[in-house]
Amino acid sequence: MPVREGKRLNGYLPTLLAQAETEVWRLQTHWTWAPWMTLVFVVAAVAAVIACYRYETTPAGFAYRTALTLLRLTTIALILAMLSEAVFSGSRSGKPRLAIVLDRSASMERSDVGDLSKTRLEAAKELLTADEGDLLRDLQRGYELELAVVDGAIANAAKGAEQITASLGDAETLPEADDTATRLGDAIAAQLDGGPAAPLQGMLVLSDGQVTAGRSLADAAEAARRSGVPLYVVGLGSEEAPPEARLSDLIADDTAFVDDLVAFKATLSTRGLEGKPIRVELLREGSSKPVATETVTPKSGTAEVRLIDRPTTPGEFRYTLRATAPDEGEASAAPSELTHSLRVRDDQIRVLLAAGYPNYEYRYLKQLLERDETIRVATHLQEADPEYSEADLAALPRMPLRLEALAEYDVLVLVDLDPTLLPRSLWDEVAKFVSERGGGVVLVAGPRYLPGAYRGRESFVALAPTEVGESSFGGWGDKSGFEALPTELGQQNPAMELGDSPADSGRIWRSLAPLYWRADVGPPKPAAQVLAVHPTARLDRGEPAPLIVSQYYGAGRVLLHAFDATYRWRYRVGDVYFARYWVQTLRSLARNKQDEASAGLELAADKRRYEPGEAVRLRLRDQRPGAAKAETATVVLQSPGKAERRIELAAGGEGGRFETTVRDLPPGRYRALLAEAGATPTVTEFEVIAPLGEDARPEMNRAGLNAAAERSRGVFLTHDEAQRLDEVIPPGRPTALESLPPIEIWNRWPLLAGITACLCAEWILRKRRAML
Repeated sequence: MPVREGKRLNGYLPTLLAQAETEVWRLQTHWTWAPWMTLVFVVAAVAAVIACYRYETTPAGFAYRTALTLLRLTTIALILAMLSEAVFSGSRSGKPRLAIVLDRSASMERSDVGDLSKTRLEAAKELLTADEGDLLRDLQRGYELELAVVDGAIANAAKGAEQITASLGDAETLPEADDTATRLGDAIAAQLDGGPAAPLQGMLVLSDGQVTAGRSLADAAEAARRSGVPLYVVGLGSEEAPPEARLSDLIADDTAFVDDLVAFKATLSTRGLEGKPIRVELLREGSSKPVATETVTPKSGTAEVRLIDRPTTPGEFRYTLRATAPDEGEASAAPSELTHSLRVRDDQIRVLLAAGYPNYEYRYLKQLLERDETIRVATHLQEADPEYSEADLAALPRMPLRLEALAEYDVLVLVDLDPTLLPRSLWDEVAKFVSERGGGVVLVAGPRYLPGAYRGRESFVALAPTEVGESSFGGWGDKSGFEALPTELGQQNPAMELGDSPADSGRIWRSLAPLYWRADVGPPKPAAQVLAVHPTARLDRGEPAPLIVSQYYGAGRVLLHAFDATYRWRYRVGDVYFARYWVQTLRSLARNKQDEASAGLELAADKRRYEPGEAVRLRLRDQRPGAAKAETATVVLQSPGKAERRIELAAGGEGGRFETTVRDLPPGRYRALLAEAGATPTVTEFEVIAPLGEDARPEMNRAGLNAAAERSRGVFLTHDEAQRLDEVIPPGRPTALESLPPIEIWNRWPLLAGITACLCAEWILRKRRAML
């Protein structure tokens, strides 16, 4: 802003050189007659009195009768004055008030004003104090000045030009700063409700316009409009936001096994960094170095990031996904972080492998699972001899048929089972095993039975991730062979990671031995995830024929293979890829398995993310068979760095349902658990996000400030235009400050004495001339 050279505000000299407080008095009456009626009455009264004395027979002369006439008219006038209840009302008037609102929040400490050598706050102070406060002195000629500072709190700092200049020059004289928020809207509203002070005729606001708490700028401007107070706004700061790299929408499993591949996926959004490399790191609590890193170069402003870790020890771990932009000097973006909690298990996975006949898929898979120490396998072969179970300790003489027997396993691998040797009720039990207990099921298609022979079984049809119809009987042979091509979704599935990186994994999938047969499993259901497809075959609707399809079913997941020859992936490489695929698949399917004590329990929050101050609603569903009826349930609420809270959930609605509402939770990540239900806690997680930070929108909010000025019938100026303030702010108009006590005229003794004196004098004078 150019230096002011002793310039005075236009229009102030000489009319407002010394605008002092003055008292103004005026006569007021409570006469209720219309003016014309009053005029008619007065004329009639005067005419009647004059006529009476003029035509009265008396020895009194003209002068004597004139005196009597005046006495009678004076009496009538005094009586009318009493009837009018006349009073003198007074008021004290003086200079109106001009409030100066100075934003000194953390965002005002950014150095992006002018030549970038001054912070926004320094520029605002310089604007007010330039030339020893010349602007403030000019404004004081027509206004009473008051300074209010705002950040996370609102405080009145000084009054008058000299005191304001001194306060701005010495920061220690100002109230203590609170850099946690910006309550600019509340500060404007507080000045509008200034109480008994002089009426407010304008408000000078110096801010970058970013409001992070309290009333919005638009609401405050509307309140100023209703109060008739224009806002003269000076916007400070750059209108262009600095470069930024921000992570959002983190997706990761809550539970995993030791040595599992756990994928952490998120969306990376950038601003001003297009084409520049962004380093993304995955950090695990307790580890000094990142466990995974990736460099992303967004081309369109957003990119998907995916980092993988393989935890080697059991326990509860907290991961942090961090994105760091390249150093851009003062305009460099701060790192963006997301956190996630992971529970790593170290127990064996219990697998039931059942097949209709001993095909190669069954044989090689049985050998693989029996050798893996992390897996405990039981097998069942429908066509086996009765003595087979005695020779093979892992073999079961009969297929488990009830939920209680199936619940002893984490994953069921069903290879082309013969439905004629199984009761129809088995699939009802398998559906409960998946939906209620969180178990996993792998359906391996074969040329004999699965899936075509099951098209009449409703529970199987609902369980399968594809539409099993009439055409699902049989399959297709391909003598030239084909590959299973992972889809984009499949490439992001940790179970299908066959290499140490996505590029290595894609190369390995293309190098696997070809397959020669696939079943017609039908089109995928709307909610199913197609993980691999045939390279050339198409469905009737034109999409590629699915080969590996997954579907969530209740608490668990179902995986369907349209082929039965993954053993061929052992060709020339041994078990390395065959084993990696199957072990990772079984581990991912077993993660959601619940123990018997926890089955039928579901604890959930109505949302995953809450705004500050928003109520959190927790619901518990207890559908365990034989569970005792209770009036309340207890949930433990945990958050890092905070003391545990025990919360009572009251019974509500149908039996087995409990709920409660928790209010006023501070920002942070929370974990609610019903730990006494079983070995596997019933848990839900949610987050209360922190209030909008000072760094959330670092650019000047020109649109909001301009709209606020226009809404209040004020003016918006940038810092470069601020020298026009002397032209923009009009001279203050004298205004009534307070009403003075009224002075009653009609109810005073001199008035009554005058009436009495006039009546007595007229009576005496009439008696002296022998007048009636």
